[in-house]
Amino acid sequence: MSGVARKQKIIAIFIAYNAEKTLAAFFKEFPKHLVDGMILVDDASADNTFALAKKLGITAYRNPVNLGYGGNMKRALELALAAGADIIIDLHPDGEYKPSAIPAALDAVQCGAALVLGNRFMHGQSPLRSGMYWWKWIPIRCLNWIDRIALGVPLDDFHQGFRLYTRQLLEQVNYHVNDARYLFSFELIAQAVFHHLPIAQVPVETSYTGSKRGASLKSSIRYSLGTFRVLFLFFFAKAGLRTALFRKPRGVLRTGRSSHKRSAVTPRAHSELG
Repeated sequence: MSGVARKQKIIAIFIAYNAEKTLAAFFKEFPKHLVDGMILVDDASADNTFALAKKLGITAYRNPVNLGYGGNMKRALELALAAGADIIIDLHPDGEYKPSAIPAALDAVQCGAALVLGNRFMHGQSPLRSGMYWWKWIPIRCLNWIDRIALGVPLDDFHQGFRLYTRQLLEQVNYHVNDARYLFSFELIAQAVFHHLPIAQVPVETSYTGSKRGASLKSSIRYSLGTFRVLFLFFFAKAGLRTALFRKPRGVLRTGRSSHKRSAVTPRAHSELG
């Protein structure tokens, strides 16, 4: 199983919103043998996502009201930690990101990564070939370049939808105060960088098809502007003016199989794994 010790409990979380049309095909392709459990959190979908998830045998929860992407992520992470997860795979059931990246991401954790990101641009790959709109590709490349310089880490794809979190990461960053929308994930990356938690990236395959094909232009613009706000808060925190986003969480998480004290993390270079 890709070199990951069995004592580490691996849980996959599926953040779902109106995913009825793609869920069955996604679930069929997902490598179930690599995980110890799967949790789907339906964010008050208008379709039968929740019922289908239960029919497929996935542990499923449904929010009574729509919490937004970030709000739903917080709930899913808390549920996974409460279930004893040491490693959490975050993959959306819309089929845009392929699960083939999971084994390399698990290996990256074994090499010391606290957070693993997918990279759509490694090894000559381009999401344009898998259906991404060109008007999204250009600003994404520009944002990645700015973020790489501003955060000072050798990463190439900060704004994508395949991620792997560790308990180590989630116990040391204050993710509960993160944005309720899509900015949640970029804030989490900035938090990991600020607290010197090692980040790795692995190549990920994508498939942008159908009517969805990512966020709308309006949402993309709002998100892009929000990333600059996060970078400003990051610079302020580095100067000693920390907002709640960059403070350590209070207390010790007591979720899962046992209580875990925060581990001391030695600052180290962020690794790039290909």
